[in-house]
Amino acid sequence: MLSRLLKRDWLLLAALVLVACLLALPVLTYPLGRDQGEFATIGRGILGGRVPYIDLWNPKPPAVFYVYALAMRLLGQTAVALRAIDFIVVPVCCACLFWIGRVLVNRRVGLWAVLLFPVFYFTETFWTLTQNDGIVLVPMLLAMVFTLKVASHQSPVTSSMRWSFVYAIAAGMLAGYVVWYKYPFALFGVLLAGMYLWHRWQGRGANPFSHRDVYLALAYAVGVAVTLGGGVLLLMAQGAWDEFLRSAQVTAQYTALTFNVDDFTELMGTAIGYRFHYWGLLFLLAVVGVASYKFQVASRQSPATSQIDLEASAIPSALVTRYPVLLILLAWLLTGLIIMLSQAKGYDYHWLPMLPPLVLLGGLGVDALQGWLARILSRGVTTVIIGAGLLMILAAGVWPVSWRYITGQEDQVAYYGRFVAGEFVADESLEVVNLLRERVVPGDSLYIWGFRPEVYYLSGLNPATRFIFQFPLVGSWYPQEWRQENVDTLWAALPPYVLVLQVDYMPWVTGSNQDSNTLLQEYTELNNWLVFNYERDTQIGNFFVWRRKQP
Repeated sequence: MLSRLLKRDWLLLAALVLVACLLALPVLTYPLGRDQGEFATIGRGILGGRVPYIDLWNPKPPAVFYVYALAMRLLGQTAVALRAIDFIVVPVCCACLFWIGRVLVNRRVGLWAVLLFPVFYFTETFWTLTQNDGIVLVPMLLAMVFTLKVASHQSPVTSSMRWSFVYAIAAGMLAGYVVWYKYPFALFGVLLAGMYLWHRWQGRGANPFSHRDVYLALAYAVGVAVTLGGGVLLLMAQGAWDEFLRSAQVTAQYTALTFNVDDFTELMGTAIGYRFHYWGLLFLLAVVGVASYKFQVASRQSPATSQIDLEASAIPSALVTRYPVLLILLAWLLTGLIIMLSQAKGYDYHWLPMLPPLVLLGGLGVDALQGWLARILSRGVTTVIIGAGLLMILAAGVWPVSWRYITGQEDQVAYYGRFVAGEFVADESLEVVNLLRERVVPGDSLYIWGFRPEVYYLSGLNPATRFIFQFPLVGSWYPQEWRQENVDTLWAALPPYVLVLQVDYMPWVTGSNQDSNTLLQEYTELNNWLVFNYERDTQIGNFFVWRRKQP
């Protein structure tokens, strides 16, 4: 009885995901980085009735802010509540990957992809987890599932046609929705449409497209229009449409900062090195997967291929002509690469849209390796060895950094000191937050000159102006009137404390090689306001803490 149960795909899927998530639990203790703090501050503002772009400015589209707001509504306003988002993202993505892998190739490849995804997702840094580019994998993968369902429903039966239109609308809605995470993600919708058209063109010879295909294309377009248009209507209803358009315009200029040969080459050189550090094994498995798949297709067409080779093959003969598997996966991977390159920064999290097709290709590679090893050992033994090895990689990537903290051998400040990214050290944020909590009432205001919005969220204090970081007040391509608006708002309501950052050199963001403390001296109105109303209280790492003068 137990043996029959263990053969059920859903039980294997659930077991793999459960084990992977249990091994990844220390991720919940990770501190928030700058980006997570930014999303959290705006998400909390939404729950408090603030409107993105008008009350809290940001250059990104708004979808991730609402995801964070939902997480806070359901789980509370803590760092752990936000890190829990990844434990929702991973199971949903794994379920989609299993379905895609099983449909495109076979159940073994789907199950290997299910195991590879959490291994290479959860072993990312605290900076890359709970990011915009990771959360968006959920609607992307669901959209891919619905698109493949549309492609597989070619029966003229009425009920089948009805479901095809439902799937087409759902795929379109999700393709439109992902644009509200980042503008380059629109390329993913183009991939889905092109993938379906290619499939139909391959399947019908001289007359590839029927009236039914036209109706399905219209259904897909309607779905895109619903979520894109719905977002526009929401912003208009909030009165935020004009400010949103302005944020989109300046984002294009911000991206263009590194669209030159020298900066682009330097950033990509560093980014590629980091990616090979984290994904080197996955890249190797993907290459093996591509090579083995091509070899197996050629072998199936050879009359000399033995029955043993056919049984070990990853490719069901019925699907070789049904789906152009490698074309789909490589086009998907190329789309993710273009999305990353179009942002011209090469940040670690910009690579995440490439992870799903990579783990599916990696699943092909693992399945091929298992087939070769099965000539020496049984398939069950090789499954245990490879599976245990991958889970050990996951455990080794998560537990060592957190073990002393989880077991009580070090306090939170010492633990946070392990999380460093450039000049950012998480324990400095925690110490500043602890100081503010001791001296200021939660719900009061705070002003930060620099890019450390996680302090707003963790301290429970509200941004004193709508500019929660300094770069829209520094870059020459931003409206100059914002500088005066910022100072006027601060004069109208003085926050108890002001934080000024040093050595945060971010030329790819600000367009300047100077840190925030130096840039403050060039912002005469703000500097005068600070000196007149505040006195230097203390310094914590790279934070200068200014306290309001007594009347």
